[in-house]
Amino acid sequence: MIHKIKTFLGFKREIKPTTDFSAFFHNASSAEKKKLLGAVVREANKDQRDLVKRYDLMKTA
Repeated sequence: MIHKIKTFLGFKREIKPTTDFSAFFHNASSAEKKKLLGAVVREANKDQRDLVKRYDLMKTA
């Protein structure tokens, strides 16, 4: 219980490593984030369409 209280009060803060991913989202401009997320969404949609096409081909074969 004391450990939880100390953690809550900030006496024991763990330093978490910064990743490139988190650094990008903290430091990038809104335009850069929008551009990246748009590209990710387009690629994910393409992957999903390809998966559905492969499933349909497998189902009809």
